[in-house]
Parts: sequence; C-alpha cells; structure tokens
Amino acid sequence: MSIMCTVYVPEGIVLAADSRMTGSMMIKTPDGKTQPQGMFTMSDNAQKVFLLSKVKVGISSCGLAVLDGKTVSDYLRIFEIEEVSKQDTVTDVAKKLWTYAFKYFPKAHFFVCGYEEEEPFVYDVAKELKRINMDNGRIRYASTWSGEQEAVTKLLNSQPPTPIDHNMMPLRDAIDFADFLIDVTIKLQRFEMKPKVCGGGIDILVLTKDDAFWHRHKIFKPEAK
Repeated sequence: MSIMCTVYVPEGIVLAADSRMTGSMMIKTPDGKTQPQGMFTMSDNAQKVFLLSKVKVGISSCGLAVLDGKTVSDYLRIFEIEEVSKQDTVTDVAKKLWTYAFKYFPKAHFFVCGYEEEEPFVYDVAKELKRINMDNGRIRYASTWSGEQEAVTKLLNSQPPTPIDHNMMPLRDAIDFADFLIDVTIKLQRFEMKPKVCGGGIDILVLTKDDAFWHRHKIFKPEAK
C-alpha cells in the first residue's frame, strides 16, 4: 500500500507520495493452493509520482504496484509511449489512463493533474473517472489523499474538522503541506501495531500554469532532503 496526496491551491497543484513497496510471502497449503503469509518491505525506492515528458501532466498512484514482473512505473512509461500524444490535454490523458490502466491494474488508484488554458484540472482515476476540483461550475481548492489514509483522515476530518483555507494558501505552503501529510502518515506507522506499509523518501511534483518541476525527487534530485 502507499500514501499519496494532492494539494491544489490558486498558485498551483502539488502531488506527493511515499516510496515504499511491500509484498507478501506466498506459501503452499497442504491442499496445494498458495496463500500470502506475512508482509515485508521489497523496496523504499518505488516511484509513485510521475511527470509525463510529452505533456505537462502529473500522475500519482497507489494500490497494486507490481503485475507480471512490471511496476506501475513501467506500465505508465509504456502508456505514454503508446497512448499519449503531444496534443493531448490533461483531460485526454485522464480518459486514456482510465481506459488503459484498468486492463492491467483494476485495483490501482491514480490522481491525474494539469492545466488546460490556465484552468487547473484534478482527476481522480479509479473505478470511476471524476474531476474533483470543480463544484457547481466553480473551481474549488482543497486536498485529497488515498491509500493508507487513516492518519490524514483523522487529522483533517475529525470532529471538529481542522480549519484550513486552501483558497489563501501560497504554493510554498501547499508544498510543505503535501510533504507534511505524507510524512505524518509514515511517522505514525512507526508506532502503530501493524505492518509499516508507508516509508522511504517523499517525492513532490509541482505543476503551475507556466511550469512543471520536481521540488523533491529521490533520483533526479537525490541531494534534496
């Protein structure tokens, strides 16, 4: 499992995720069947946030990470090569990914984000395809998260809910907030009596009307802490 979040404010969109990949040891039962037993960390360097090279669109993922020896990162690379053109909008990419991904990853969950003519688009791509930053015809600013979401949900949506004004939040604060939401999940799991399924470095991708760049990336910006 993973923790990913997207924070969208007037100055830009921030995608963040952890880097842990977990697996289960498969054993044979007396009747010849196989079943998972125990969970272990396969890597703390899995890639869960992506910037497509052909278009200025960001994608984050959680859920099933490996299928038939290929990671989500492998599949998204193939998806971009085979399905995405330089003329595609973020809406085009979200629709294509919704069709493509669930041939292979029916249990995966994606956020697809970008701009079209300076208008922000944030899509939730799972069993359904939803644009989640539009409410009654108006752009809304908020945070959304998925995966191991218990810690963030308790922190932000407990009663009374935590008051956060995304409409007035500067982009620098949105970056710090996305970092915080992933980090607090990782740190809480350190003390919880259950498998530590979130961990590793935190990758952070920033999208604005004019640019798309990595604020932090374990490969492209390994010096960043």
